[in-house]
Amino acid sequence: MQEHSQQQKRKQLALRYFTYGVMSLAVVVISALCILLALGYGFDFKQNTVVQRALVQFRSFPQDAVITQDNSQLSFRTPGKANVDVGQHAFTMHLEGYRDWTKTVTLDAGELRWLNYARLIPSTVTTNSLKEFTVLSSNIASPDRKWMAIWADPAKPELTIADLRDSDKVQFTALTIPSTAYTAVEGQPSNFQLVEWDFGARFMLVKHVVGDKVEYLRIDRTNEVPAANITTALNIAITDIHFSGTSGNVFYARDQADLRKLDIAAGTISSPIASQVNSFVLYKTDTASYVSDKDDVRHVGVHINSQNKTDLRTYDTTQPILTSISSYFSDTYVAVARGTSVEIIKNPLDKTIANKAYATVTLPVSASWLQFSNSGRFVVAGSGTQFVTYDLETRETFSVNLPGKSADNTRPLQWLDDYILVSTADQSLRLSEFDGGNQQVITDAAQGFYVTLSEDGKYLYSIAKTSSGYSLQASKMTIGN
Repeated sequence: MQEHSQQQKRKQLALRYFTYGVMSLAVVVISALCILLALGYGFDFKQNTVVQRALVQFRSFPQDAVITQDNSQLSFRTPGKANVDVGQHAFTMHLEGYRDWTKTVTLDAGELRWLNYARLIPSTVTTNSLKEFTVLSSNIASPDRKWMAIWADPAKPELTIADLRDSDKVQFTALTIPSTAYTAVEGQPSNFQLVEWDFGARFMLVKHVVGDKVEYLRIDRTNEVPAANITTALNIAITDIHFSGTSGNVFYARDQADLRKLDIAAGTISSPIASQVNSFVLYKTDTASYVSDKDDVRHVGVHINSQNKTDLRTYDTTQPILTSISSYFSDTYVAVARGTSVEIIKNPLDKTIANKAYATVTLPVSASWLQFSNSGRFVVAGSGTQFVTYDLETRETFSVNLPGKSADNTRPLQWLDDYILVSTADQSLRLSEFDGGNQQVITDAAQGFYVTLSEDGKYLYSIAKTSSGYSLQASKMTIGN
């Protein structure tokens, strides 16, 4: 009896171990299948084999758009995701009352492709005038898209601030620069021009020219901090200047031929960061790339968080050089354009990789301008409205030639968001994605002025030429309220 009981216990124990083993194996198998599914693996019943697909993420503004892949409608609307076979596919997003958005892409096995930038345009766009100006010389929108500074008569120390925070009710405030903040020369007209906003969207840089004197002013949008003449306050001849950070007090500037850091609150001018500099680009707070000439050699250098590398690249002086700098995820990228060639350098302070080009792009024309997109993902170089885009993520290159002739071939096209560029070269407000796709004409627009979206994306603000002067106008980019 006792022996029978022990045999029964052994059977139960063996069954328990077997059950635990099966359960553990099932967990491992299910986990492996989940991982494989997450990586895009699936079974191809036509070929009777396991294949790895690509994962495509879809998003549109407005959302709830119908998605078709190669003329077959998917089972969900935006936003969403789907595993897609490798190869070339045509996608369309459709929303009633809006123009269709289309994109053809080539997918690789295991690739994650983001089609999350579809901005759907109403079939009919309504545009209304918000404010009229007899003359208008310059305008610029703040980085957060909440404000637009507008300078009407360049000879007068007066500007208008448009408050765009409530897109349904834009308000305007007049600002006058006190005469103590700028130099006046009897018999000489002044010329005021907006340069840029700081990253905090509170302060503005204004260039003032009178006779042969050039000076830069710092203006507070709230008018709580007095206007400051940076040139006279620091007794420095500035040829180019940009905000560093959000305090409104710190700048990087080119003093004739030296690149320096300025602080008007502390009243300090740094020793030269680089000498014989003929151009520089500042990214955020303390990251810059620059071009300098020394002993008949043209140098491209970088300054990143107080670390300086003056000879990232060297060239002869037979051709002009453009440079730009940005970051994408955790990496820093520098672009250098010379003639029809653009070299992209990754992590310029890393000696192990900086000597080798990350990518080289050939342009159809010599570059007159060079820039990164707002996100840092795209390098764009061109002349006027003709440009080439290099995608750091997919490593693809796109050549685009937009309609119209730019009044200034050296002025870069403006980014509306992280994926869409703006052109007004043909006297119309034209949107184009980085690759030239989904070009849309919104309304008539005057060339040479800045365009911005409202913070909620419901309105697109631009400048139009009218019979009596100019108009700040708003184009409604959504249907309904």
